[in-house]
This record gives sequence, structure tokens and C-alpha cells, in this order.
Amino acid sequence: MSRSVVEDAPFAQQDVPGKGKGLVACRDIAAGTLLIKEAPLFTTESLCNASTIEKDLAQIVKSLSKEGQRAFLSLHNNFKGEPNPFSNIVRSNGYPLGPSSDIGGIFPLVSRINHSCLPNAQHAWSEKLKSMLVHAVRDIKNGEELTLSYLNAGPSTTRQYILKENFRFQCTCELCSLPSEELKASDERLLQAQKLDENIGDSKTVRNSPERALADCRALRDIYEVEQVADLRLPRLYYDAFQICAMHGDRARASAFARRARQTRMICEGKDSEEVANLTLLEKEPDKYENFGVTTKWKTKIGDMPEEEGQEQEFERWLWKLNV
Repeated sequence: MSRSVVEDAPFAQQDVPGKGKGLVACRDIAAGTLLIKEAPLFTTESLCNASTIEKDLAQIVKSLSKEGQRAFLSLHNNFKGEPNPFSNIVRSNGYPLGPSSDIGGIFPLVSRINHSCLPNAQHAWSEKLKSMLVHAVRDIKNGEELTLSYLNAGPSTTRQYILKENFRFQCTCELCSLPSEELKASDERLLQAQKLDENIGDSKTVRNSPERALADCRALRDIYEVEQVADLRLPRLYYDAFQICAMHGDRARASAFARRARQTRMICEGKDSEEVANLTLLEKEPDKYENFGVTTKWKTKIGDMPEEEGQEQEFERWLWKLNV
């Protein structure tokens, strides 16, 4: 049976106007707090034959305990009235067991967390714990609803289309409900963020124009600050900056960016995350990165890193190579 094993959970399940059931904080919650650790009720690993999925799901549900059956059947079906109700409940509530996994799991408690395009929590599958973990990624006030994002970022029109197509609802979250001029400005920033992310992912630019790639990382970081992004996009950005510096032999900056990636990843995934462990190693030994030192254009030693405490502005200028 699926269950949350976080003691004294800082939230309660409540009716949320316009959303059905949701999870609401019953006290103030600090960023980085583990909210839920939940093993799957079942996984889709055995569902290999597309033509028999509904029948196979019926067998899986039948094999569950009465409590498990009630938990599954109480989950929201975004596709009511359409054929294959069991499949549609899985479509509406399933979470992949990792970012590149084809296997999904049903997590009844996690599924009670509603969507926001500006989420205050982040889910992550832990292979080590065989559980879905949910952490607060920003400080959450008593009475505030816990939210996850069901999609990748983008402008509001794209988000609304995906949510309507895949989840059958129109989003009225804090971001989507901005006044028209503010929403337009946000959309422009998020479109620019997509372009910057594409540029940063261009291996030729990273190899031949690392200054430009690092400047794009900084510009993306600035957009994330304005947009209050606190989810996994932030550690991914810092890891991109780490890769740029490591590729060009800059141990000092690579170590600093690995530290920021580790710190922000830990908030999203917790201290037991495999990614956090990997980033801890790269922070200490950047040359363990597989593409370290492809060039020596920015060659430095870790000891070349200036002190950050007490001189944060100068450190930022050094980190992003604004003094060069």
C-alpha cells in the first residue's frame, strides 16, 4: 500500500475551491523541508501490451488491498466519459520514476497536490529509497496550498494549451492570473528563457564561444530571479555553467558553480539525492567531469577562488567573469 512516511506532516488534505481536493500547509514550512516520501501504490512496469492495458490495469487494481483500491479509485479522472477509465486515471495521476524513465507510478498522496506554473514544491523519484519525494522549494506560509508544476515552463498560451490538452483544465494560478500587461512581460521573459536555454545547450557555442555561453547562463539566472523560479530549473542552470567552466579548465569557477548546483539541487531533492552526491564530488574535484579540460582557455586552480563571505558583489563579478 502506498503511504507517506514523513512524521507529523506539515499539511492537511482539504477541499480547495475550484480544484477539488488539495494539500494545504497547516504551519509555516521552510524551503528544503521534506513534505512527502511515498512508495508507489503500483507501477506500470508490467504494462507492455498497449492492446491489453485496460484489462491488465483492472487485474492490478483487483489485486490491491481494499484500502489500495479505494485510494486508486478516489483519484481524479481528467477524462471522465471517455473509454478506458483505469487507463485514464493512470494518465491523470501517474508520475515517471525518474526524468528519463518509461515506467510510471501511482502515488495517491502526491497526486493530491494541484498544479501551479509557479510551484512551491518539487517532486523527485529516489531510486535509492524507491519512493517519490516532495520538497518545499520556497518558504510556504501556514494556510498556503502546496503546488507542483505538471509541465515544463513556457509562455502562458503554451502552458494553457498543454494543460487543457493533457489534464483538461484551465490554469488560474498566480502566474496565469497576472494582470494582462504583467502577464505579457512574463511571457516575453519566459520565451527569452527558452531561447537562452537552447543557446546554452549548443555544444559549438560552449566550445568556441564560452564567454557568450556563460553570459547566457547569467541572463537566464536573472530571468529566473524575476520569475521567482525555485524548482529544478535552477540547479540545471548552475550545472550548465559548471560544464562550461570545466570544459575550459577553470577549476575555480567550476567548483563554485558545482556548489551552487548542489545547494539548489538539495533544496529540490534532499541530501540523499544521487545528483547531490555527484555534485558534491564535482565541487571538490571538478576534473572528475568527463569533459574537463577540453581546452585550457580559462585554466585556474581551485585555490584561485576568491572569498565569497563579506564580499558577495565582488565574488559575483568574478564568478560570471564580469571583471575580465
